[in-house]
Amino acid sequence: MSKHFAHSHQVAAKLILCGEHAVLYGVPALSLAIKLPTECTIDFLPVEDPKQPLTFRILLPDVNIDCLLGETQWIERIAELESRYPIWQQDRDGALLQSPEELILLCLMEVHRQHPLPKGHWRIQLQSDNLIGRGMGSSAAVILATLGAVAKTLQVHFNKAQLLRMATAVEHYQHGRSSGLDPATLLENTVIEYQLPAQIRPLGLKQLPMQAWLIDSGQAQSTTAECVQQVRQNFAEDQALWQHFAKVVRQIKHAWQSGNLEQFRQGIRQNQLLLEQIGVVPQPVIHFIQALGDLAPESCAKVCGAGSVRGNAAGILVYFADKAPTALCAEYGYRCQPLDLFPNPKSPV
Repeated sequence: MSKHFAHSHQVAAKLILCGEHAVLYGVPALSLAIKLPTECTIDFLPVEDPKQPLTFRILLPDVNIDCLLGETQWIERIAELESRYPIWQQDRDGALLQSPEELILLCLMEVHRQHPLPKGHWRIQLQSDNLIGRGMGSSAAVILATLGAVAKTLQVHFNKAQLLRMATAVEHYQHGRSSGLDPATLLENTVIEYQLPAQIRPLGLKQLPMQAWLIDSGQAQSTTAECVQQVRQNFAEDQALWQHFAKVVRQIKHAWQSGNLEQFRQGIRQNQLLLEQIGVVPQPVIHFIQALGDLAPESCAKVCGAGSVRGNAAGILVYFADKAPTALCAEYGYRCQPLDLFPNPKSPV
């Protein structure tokens, strides 16, 4: 009887504190690994006869996905995605991936091309506390959790550089042009400064400068790829704008490191104004952030992630204040929860 293998791998969520969008133009970004884990569990039952099929059962209970694919179906779907990818990269019209399991299939192929997957029955399940489509690195978390669990199943080791390359390659299919910031943050599992090309500096910061809250304004109607494309069309050549972003990132970093709360609050507010300037903050969210300032003058808040160029929602906001704005969130239909840094940095697979 064939031996049964079971392995799991867990990855944090991420929050870009400052430098979103600007990171694509050479500006440093500050990003945090936060305590909203995603876990991939793989049960693998090998087969002794090499003529027997390679099958994948993918379960994503958070989005009600349960699908079964054979090897031929897997290869055909990857080939179809790869054929459409160059055209989609040019226009970014809508989303390239049409179903959540396609991200998993791409991860499997990324590993397979380096370490061929053995014949057998693969049962792959992902569950997450991350907030999907809110700018918190849910795609990167799914990718790295899957790569980690597959590597453990195959008993192969990938170092951080290999995992960053693999995860970024897969993430291109989700976001169009991944900077690598999300997977880099999750691989370091702490607070980092990140600058292209793949310069990663862990900052050694263990605590937030102030009490912080995550506020969910709802899933953005536009994709990250659409937001990135529109910002590129309108502002790619505006070097003064990107240098302004860089100045604000430096201010926030130095204020956090030195414990200067007033400079920190000013930097967060200025970053929010810059995001409004590039057009990725819907008007209802702007009004909400203004209301937060009226509610608590010593607070500060900003959109995190790509934001949105359509609709009324912008994903996650970060809010620094002593108290949660429970009543105001209820008025807007937003959800609020405490923000906690991920407590235990881990090494790569």
